[in-house]
Amino acid sequence: MTIKLIATDMDGTFLDKNSQFDAERLRKLLVQTREKGIYFAVASGRSVQSLKEVFKDFQDEVIFLGENGTVVEYQGKSLYEEMMPRDLYLDIVDKIQSSHFQNRDMIHLSGKKGAYTLSSIGDDYRTFLKHYYPTLFTVDDFESVQDEIFKIGANFAAHEVYDASQWLTQEVDGVVSLTSGYECLDVILEHVDKGNGLEHLCQILGIAASEVVAFGDNYNDEQMLRFAGTAIAPENAVSEIKKIADKVIDNHDTGSVMAYMEELVCRSN
Repeated sequence: MTIKLIATDMDGTFLDKNSQFDAERLRKLLVQTREKGIYFAVASGRSVQSLKEVFKDFQDEVIFLGENGTVVEYQGKSLYEEMMPRDLYLDIVDKIQSSHFQNRDMIHLSGKKGAYTLSSIGDDYRTFLKHYYPTLFTVDDFESVQDEIFKIGANFAAHEVYDASQWLTQEVDGVVSLTSGYECLDVILEHVDKGNGLEHLCQILGIAASEVVAFGDNYNDEQMLRFAGTAIAPENAVSEIKKIADKVIDNHDTGSVMAYMEELVCRSN
């Protein structure tokens, strides 16, 4: 089996329940991948800045697909990015705030300079966002934001998040809304996702889809898993993701992704 790229989702997949991983184990693994000419990429709804903080000791060895595939960066160089038009994201914000759903003001914009949330939102939401967006700005309204925006994020009550996701995708032309776990969803351009970002990366690196192994657990991982030659899901993945996976491994909290990566690298030509 020829492998040239391993790509993995973060939360619920590569990271354990405490959002951590074994850094020394990864260090040894990256020595092996480098020797065998295998790239390692992480694909997440998180910002690239957040991903860099998680992998602060490995920044030049990891390819970052942030914002659900809307931006790809490697060794400090942007390889691909897609921005959302200002009129479009302001229209989406207005639709969410005018909707019948709970928590309709729990919205944030994710941009090049950082993330933006409203000053009217409570501290708990801001604390939650800081985990994924280290640079967080508070604004009185989103029209005042002067930045290029990748995507919109929103939190809904757990029992409403799926319906809200479906409603937004149908309500707004040109975008798709993806649940990324917990009570969160991301609204991105309809032609942009982790699979699209991964495909652009492979074109740049000269890698075929058949030479890619991808790991994921949630709905926003679907296109990445469908693109990859081999799709792997942890046991905790949602049922729809496990159905399209070529193999289901142990729960993410056991370090199963790292273990499977080690096996892949050892077996690779």
